[in-house]
Amino acid sequence: MLTEISLQHFKCFTSLKLPLAPLTLLSGANATGKSSVLQALILLHQTLHFSQASADLTLNGYAIQLGTIGDVVDQISGRRNIVIGLKSKSFECSWTMESNDRRKSTFPIRNLIWREFPDWKQNLQLIESDTLLNNLLPVTLNESPHALSTVKSLSHLSYISANRSGPREVYPVPIDNLYPSVGVMGENTPWYLSVFDQKEVLPKLRYPGETSFYLRRQVDAWMQNIFPGVSIAVEQIPDTNLVKLLIRTSNATDFLRPQNVGYGITHILPIVTACLGASQGDLIIIENPESHLHPAAQSAVGEFLAIAASAGAQIILETHSDHILNGIRKAVKKRVIDPQNVLIHFFSQRQNREGNVEQISSPQIDRKGNIDYWPDSFFDQFEKDLQHLINWES
Repeated sequence: MLTEISLQHFKCFTSLKLPLAPLTLLSGANATGKSSVLQALILLHQTLHFSQASADLTLNGYAIQLGTIGDVVDQISGRRNIVIGLKSKSFECSWTMESNDRRKSTFPIRNLIWREFPDWKQNLQLIESDTLLNNLLPVTLNESPHALSTVKSLSHLSYISANRSGPREVYPVPIDNLYPSVGVMGENTPWYLSVFDQKEVLPKLRYPGETSFYLRRQVDAWMQNIFPGVSIAVEQIPDTNLVKLLIRTSNATDFLRPQNVGYGITHILPIVTACLGASQGDLIIIENPESHLHPAAQSAVGEFLAIAASAGAQIILETHSDHILNGIRKAVKKRVIDPQNVLIHFFSQRQNREGNVEQISSPQIDRKGNIDYWPDSFFDQFEKDLQHLINWES
């Protein structure tokens, strides 16, 4: 499990060290760097997906498309390199990418610096034209269980973007199944449910009272917790690479096409499926889980994500929803998840163009679900608007 990500000269960050927990919530104003943190992790995953032997960071691929080197180097302090670093409890590594050609769409890795348990001795590997990498690591590290465990969390990463596919007549069967997932837009969810329907869900994530431990039944149980009465069915269409998704909203109705039920169901289904399909230590990145959801459903999703993190998955989510936050706080108060396993990072704009200050505050949750301090603009718009209305002169 990752415990920290560090960035240098990457997009809007001159220098950043951001602690990570089993459940990490990123919030803040638009265009303050939340997505950039997620993108750094996704770039490493995307590079592994493109080629396990690659010595170039893949800026444009199946998960994200960031353009050229000039688009990802910090325009205030950067010149021609970026550094992305990761830490776990037993291994840490940083990759330095450098190039003089800012128009390139791949970013050559020039060196790696790493340390590992138990001696934590610093090692440096320069990347020459004939240097071999395997899984973003020097070949010599492929015998290290600590290094391999860190890379595994990247290779098994599931990323669910804010731009989800929503209701469709049919859904695709993915061509590339090297890293099976629900898909960046959730488009592979029906296929994933049909193929992995007998996968056992992590013990602590099994819905209370549901006798089946398998993915398919567990997805139904958790979806009904969020949307009472909802049930899901999937059918592979014979002689095609297509899967059909059917949904009913109560036991009294027939299964319907997704177009005939609310958007919220198809937008949350990939998130529920990805979490329930996760293995111990898998990393799941989620953008805006609250999309198209009623406030009560948002709160239920917050609790569900806390349960998934306590069960063994690592979840990093970006959200603008106070209901998601409050669902997590409720889970802490219910002792579903330890407050030490939840981190909140609130992002705001740089103070000035010359400075190196990225404003990140990290309020803490106590065992009762209380937050120790509320930075300005941290989920406080309701109170601000209410105060305005109370003082509104007639």
